[in-house]
Amino acid sequence: MRLRKILITGASRGIGKATADLLLEEGHEVWGISRTIESTHPRFHAYEIDLSDLEALPKKLSSFTHVDTIICNVGKGHFGNLEELSFSQIRSLMDLNFLSHAYLIKELLPHLKKQDCADVIFIGSEAGLAGKRKGSIYCASKFAIRGFAQSLREECSTSSVRISLIQPGMVRTPFYDPLSFAPGDDPAHAILPTDIAAMIRSILEMRHETVFDEIILSPKKRVVQKK
Repeated sequence: MRLRKILITGASRGIGKATADLLLEEGHEVWGISRTIESTHPRFHAYEIDLSDLEALPKKLSSFTHVDTIICNVGKGHFGNLEELSFSQIRSLMDLNFLSHAYLIKELLPHLKKQDCADVIFIGSEAGLAGKRKGSIYCASKFAIRGFAQSLREECSTSSVRISLIQPGMVRTPFYDPLSFAPGDDPAHAILPTDIAAMIRSILEMRHETVFDEIILSPKKRVVQKK
């Protein structure tokens, strides 16, 4: 596999950090975006950017026009019946979980198309496959990512850019720290961030004429526990 110049959003922890660590180990160069991020690795370039600040975002993306791979990973969760959510919470979820990705790809896609081969990999969720109780807005944001990825795949089909979407079930990450529930304690109850990192590596290793359209990764057992 040729060495890549890779941009990862949400790179400071969880799936983003595990992916950055693995790809750096493989010899790639990584640019990581997060609100707070640190690394001493010589091939890791940290950028502290709040992707939910959509008005300021386009001006901050000029530093990444040279990358050939984008891993859209950033996201957050907020759950409750719709009437329990404030208007600001609804807007915040949609801004970060969907619109920040749309802004990022809109700005960088023309540059990706100039590369000999390029990849965009979205980290979605099983919540983008079926609506769930207390997840109306979170599920909507993940459904939006799925539709966005499918449409982009068609738009990019005659270019050098491949579009892939990974739809994981519950992953054992700090995503659940502020929430009232989490995966069960057994190792079979959750995917690990390193599992998704390994899947991303497989996508990048595949010959460029073959595309992983949509991949669903699930824990062996689905167990949710309240905190």
